[in-house]
Amino acid sequence: MEWSEVETPGPGPKMLWPMAWSLLPLVGGLLLLLQDRGLLATSLLALGIMVSLSAVWIGANSNPGRVDMLVLLVSPFTAFILFFQPPNAIQAIMAIIAWSINYRTAAFLSALSGKVYRCDWDPRVPLPDVDGATYFHRKWAARPLFRVGSNIVRGVRINEDVMLEADAPITFTFSEE
Repeated sequence: MEWSEVETPGPGPKMLWPMAWSLLPLVGGLLLLLQDRGLLATSLLALGIMVSLSAVWIGANSNPGRVDMLVLLVSPFTAFILFFQPPNAIQAIMAIIAWSINYRTAAFLSALSGKVYRCDWDPRVPLPDVDGATYFHRKWAARPLFRVGSNIVRGVRINEDVMLEADAPITFTFSEE
């Protein structure tokens, strides 16, 4: 099983503009919360959260399988809950926490090196057991297959080639049965 290093395009600066522009409605909404402007402030907070989510969405689409769906669901639910008009302090805290989660996720995605390791794989062969791995699927598919620590091994199909892709190479041990 020979892993080869491949350069992949990273999301990098594509996420910068939505993340920066998300600060404008977020700060504006926080300032309007201080003036007790009601629904206008809430709308700006929700807009700031959703614009920051668009930056994370760009990064998650360019690096599939690296962000859990639950992280992506925090922002829409938070924006929706804001419209139930909790107290202003709670609205501010919720908006800042959701924006911070999006910022950390965007920072994680933009920090990816752009290098992945790939190896050819026969999809008819079941995945081998790896010590310490958490398996999502036991058979090859074009999606995340298992995780070893923070290293997620994904199945990818490039043209007609079927491969495994990981952030770092993994040593497989095959048992003879």
